[in-house]
Amino acid sequence: MKLIILLIFPFLGLAQSDSVKPKVLFSGNIQLTNNGISPVPFFTLGKPALLTNLYIKKGNLSFSPELNYDLKAKPWSVNTWLRYRLIHTNKFSFFVGNNFSFIFRSLPEDVTQNQFLVQRYQMLDLTGSYKLKKNRILNLLYWKTKGLDKGAIQSANFVMLTMNFIDLLSNKFGLLSIKANAFVIDNSSPFTGVFISQITSYNPKKSSLFLTFQTVKPIYITPSGSFKWNVGLNLPF
Repeated sequence: MKLIILLIFPFLGLAQSDSVKPKVLFSGNIQLTNNGISPVPFFTLGKPALLTNLYIKKGNLSFSPELNYDLKAKPWSVNTWLRYRLIHTNKFSFFVGNNFSFIFRSLPEDVTQNQFLVQRYQMLDLTGSYKLKKNRILNLLYWKTKGLDKGAIQSANFVMLTMNFIDLLSNKFGLLSIKANAFVIDNSSPFTGVFISQITSYNPKKSSLFLTFQTVKPIYITPSGSFKWNVGLNLPF
C-alpha cells in the first residue's frame, strides 16, 4: 500500500495544475451471468451471479468499485480498484494501481453461526496498453496479491496478455468484439496454472443491452482444473 501511495500521489499535483481542469466521467455495467466467472477469471463463483461495476475517472486518475453477488443476494466479492495513468501517448499507455478487496466464502451451517468467512486481499496492479492499429489493442497486465487474513491465499502472481479485437465485425445488425487472453496464475495455494480464455461481445443495434460469451481453458494446472464457460447479459450505463 505504501508503494502505491509513493508511486501515485507525486503525480496528482501535476494533473491538477493543468490550465483546463479535466471533467469527472461516470460509467458502469451490470452483468447477469449463468456461471459467475469474472471478466478477468482470477476468481470464479461457479453459479449464477450478478456483477456490478462503476467507473469514475478524472484526468489520469480512475476509481472502479466492483460489487458481485449470487442470485440469492449473498455477497461474492468486493473490489476497489484505484489506478493512475503514468504514461500516455498515441500508441502506448501505462497504468499503476491498487486494489483492496474482500472475498466472501459460505460456511457449512454446522461449523459456525457466522454465515460467511471474509478474506481480505491487497493487490498491486501494473498494466501496459499498446495500440497496434485502430480497434486492435494489446494489453499486458500484472497483479501481485497478498492475503491479509489467516486462511487466505498468502501470496499470488497473475500475468495476462490480452489481444482486443474491437468491432471485429460490424453490420446493420450489430457489433462483434473479441478479447483473446493467455494468463498464468501462481498461487501459494490452492492451485497454479496456465490458461487461455476469450470473451466475445455482441452489441445489437438499437439496443441498450449486449451479450457476452466467455470460455476459460486450462493448458496446465496443478492440482486439477477443467474447462469453464459463461454467458452474460449486460446493461451498460
